[in-house]
Amino acid sequence: MALLEVEDCHAGYGEAQILHGVELRVERQEIVTIIGPNGAGKSTLLKVVMGFLAPTRGRVVLDGRDITGLRTDQRVAERIAYVPQLDNVFPNLTVVENLRMGGYALPRPEVKRRIEAQLEHFPRLAERRGQRAKTLSGGERQMLAMARALMTDPELLLLDEPSAALAPALVQQVFDTIADINRQGRTIVIVEQDVQIALESSDRGYVLADGRNVLDDRADRILEDETVREAYLGAAVQGS
Repeated sequence: MALLEVEDCHAGYGEAQILHGVELRVERQEIVTIIGPNGAGKSTLLKVVMGFLAPTRGRVVLDGRDITGLRTDQRVAERIAYVPQLDNVFPNLTVVENLRMGGYALPRPEVKRRIEAQLEHFPRLAERRGQRAKTLSGGERQMLAMARALMTDPELLLLDEPSAALAPALVQQVFDTIADINRQGRTIVIVEQDVQIALESSDRGYVLADGRNVLDDRADRILEDETVREAYLGAAVQGS
């Protein structure tokens, strides 16, 4: 049984329909990257999975259970976490305060334990535990955003453009962190515009265009498919 299935998903904003019957299947402990040209509906799909946007048709199934009607906070309780592309840390709070916010619903002793666990896992954040998030580098802020999401101990982690606005030298660092999180046994779904590194870091990939499925396959096969590269990957590299 797959951990996550999105079936015949139709969704949009007001009268603007963005997704037209999109399908997604993610097995446990996979890294799956969703790519496609600008406006393909990739980020919209993540918002549907997280419960920020209700589908007009279709359903979201987690571990065999239909969660389409659950609120976002209920999906967090079901061990789903989401890291948005922008505004994913509190800039005026310290590293530790940001982590504490990630565990706000937990008992205080558990929050403290999980903060220390995240600082142990992210030693660079431990070195900066008292610094305000706005003083961190772009890569460090992205690490903090992911560490804060991990405070809820998610089984499924959704990442929207984790390399956005990062210097090229930091992108590999962020994807190394993603791989490490995956090795902890977590399942990860990524929307990403840096197609090459995202697919190289993934088990499988999905290509969307105009809110529809174009292809899903092993990530290495997508990278090697010249027809797919010419038709979709070039556009995906330029924007999401």
